Amino acid sequence: MTIVIAGGSGYIGSLLSQRLLSLGHRVIVIDIKSPSIIHPELFFIRCDISSSPLPYDVLEQTDAVINLAGVSIATKWTPKSMKAIYSSRIESTKHIIETIKSTKNKPTCFICASAIGYYGDTQEENCDESCKRGEGFLAELVEDWESLTKEATNLGVRTVSVRTAPVLGKGGFLSQITKTARFGFLLKLKRQDFWMSWIHEEDIVSTYLFALETTTLQGQFNASSPNPVKHSEFMKVLSRTIKRRVFGSVPKFLAKKMFGRFFEEITKNQKVSPKKLMDKGFVFKYPELIGALNQIYNKNND
Repeated sequence: MTIVIAGGSGYIGSLLSQRLLSLGHRVIVIDIKSPSIIHPELFFIRCDISSSPLPYDVLEQTDAVINLAGVSIATKWTPKSMKAIYSSRIESTKHIIETIKSTKNKPTCFICASAIGYYGDTQEENCDESCKRGEGFLAELVEDWESLTKEATNLGVRTVSVRTAPVLGKGGFLSQITKTARFGFLLKLKRQDFWMSWIHEEDIVSTYLFALETTTLQGQFNASSPNPVKHSEFMKVLSRTIKRRVFGSVPKFLAKKMFGRFFEEITKNQKVSPKKLMDKGFVFKYPELIGALNQIYNKNND
């Protein structure tokens, strides 16, 4: 297949591109920075699709388009950064829809990133895809983001939104939570315990492949391990894996300085079930936290 990946030079996009290329597919990356990998079937078009439509009739004769474009949420949230987080996702999706509309030979599938932030604070409820939208910035963003993708469905394109949990790998979420490890210790995000959902980087790549190949899968689905854990348990397992002691929690003033309003979001209860994905037959390679972290930090033991 020929697959266009908008935002394909980022963390998940790079992993997904490598997997697709290894399976014999052709990949066209559209991003503002060039991919870090080189392959005869990998093509790159430099374009910021948050400000302009996709160029060069790129979706003609394309089998699928995947949208991973958007400013990283793993940063300090200020009014300015939150505006960029929101607009980069909304505008990039709008521009992909516009391009699909003007394309004669439309792709058969449009897969768009999304987030489990849709559910807000789940408290003790184990939320599957039937749960209602929660409260907060990410919940509102996801609702607006996913509503745009319905236009592709109306155009006859199978559309999927991947509500993604924090991804565990050498980049992303773990790089934030292990910043103090170089000093020999770890800090919990806060004293009060809360539920954490997560997914291993190999499993998130596999979910995109599954969404691509499973023609009966459409709409929204949760890309999250079937085994969420409390934050205290997460830190305990992480501590044992990287051999760093947990030494208290991040002071409030420091949390505010480092994360801004993002701190409120990442310390909400996020207890999410990938029911729809598993009902379709998806099998997680790393369903348990201990196995996921061990693979990341101790690959020789995998």
